[in-house]
Amino acid sequence: MRKNLLLSVLFLISFLSKAQSVKIDTIPFTTTSSLLVFKGQINGVETDFVLDTGAAIGVITAEKANSANIKITGKKNITDSNENVNSMSEAMIETVTIGSFEIKNIKSVVYDMPFLACNNYYLLGANAINKLNWKIDFEKKLLYVSKSTFEYSDEMLEMPINYKNNRHFTTFNIHETEFKNCLVDLGYNDFFEVSEKEPFFKKLKQENQDAIISGSRLTMSLSNMEINKYETLSFDNLMIGNTRFDDLKIEIRANIENKIGLKFFSQLSSIMILNNDNSKYYLKLSNKPISLQMSFDADCFLKNGKLIIVGKNNNSQSSAKELATEEEIKSINGLAATYFIDECDFLLWRIENLKKDSYEIEKLNGQKIIIKKQVLKS
Repeated sequence: MRKNLLLSVLFLISFLSKAQSVKIDTIPFTTTSSLLVFKGQINGVETDFVLDTGAAIGVITAEKANSANIKITGKKNITDSNENVNSMSEAMIETVTIGSFEIKNIKSVVYDMPFLACNNYYLLGANAINKLNWKIDFEKKLLYVSKSTFEYSDEMLEMPINYKNNRHFTTFNIHETEFKNCLVDLGYNDFFEVSEKEPFFKKLKQENQDAIISGSRLTMSLSNMEINKYETLSFDNLMIGNTRFDDLKIEIRANIENKIGLKFFSQLSSIMILNNDNSKYYLKLSNKPISLQMSFDADCFLKNGKLIIVGKNNNSQSSAKELATEEEIKSINGLAATYFIDECDFLLWRIENLKKDSYEIEKLNGQKIIIKKQVLKS
């Protein structure tokens, strides 16, 4: 009797000790700027972090580096998402704090990428992300972080992950064609972006010419903003493990690597687990309809004090067919270029105001055009 009681007490102590050692912090996040943003600290300075598994190391702006007393340690060549190579200052952050977890000696580059500088963000790279395990609840907009792996259920979809230079990669199949080393890039805000150099995607384009929406758009990489051509269509029969997905959006571009973005996970799953300790993701599928809506038929940006068309949909049904790329316009939603203080002011306005269903452009000749969004054919 005493022996059984002693064993029970020892088991209870062991269980309680284990339960106490599994610490999980809960952090709210937002996707207002199209990426996953949450609050953390850099050397004790509160900072908005952008979660980016596609970045090998973090990126901090010069202003934030100065305010957090971060010292420059040297130079580093960085290849951005547009395949541009630039030499940037490298720094060592003494302490990155996420919830109550402190991560020491995190390398970052110092660069004033407009998206980061205008929003005062720190881009949290995979070298820090990989130090913790993560659970993302897309419905509740909550992050859970822990040093311990998160529990998962048998009904969740398992995605094996491998790491190259800290970044996360996976394997998937489309129509029984296997694609290895696909970047899992939570810093990319769309579904899929693939290289036109892949023979499979060339064939996919040829077989679906009537369903393709083509055009040009402004892409914001780490080191620059440039106008790139794209071709977008919907596709079926994507296999991850034993699970099939249909009616997905894919964008085909030149000179890029294959990647899966944030929308893939936020639209297809309600909960996403990143267990870096065992190199696996787990997805609780949402089983909700997938949106195949495109962005606006035309995009505008403030350049050198002028409102300029920086991208447009080229299809015959496009509401932007009377506009030309690089064309200067008079106003957007009734606001002239002089309304905006600078490019940062415009960028922040653009993030907040261009999530509507339509907007109005006025050409220099006074013609007004309502710019809409198209939906891909499924």
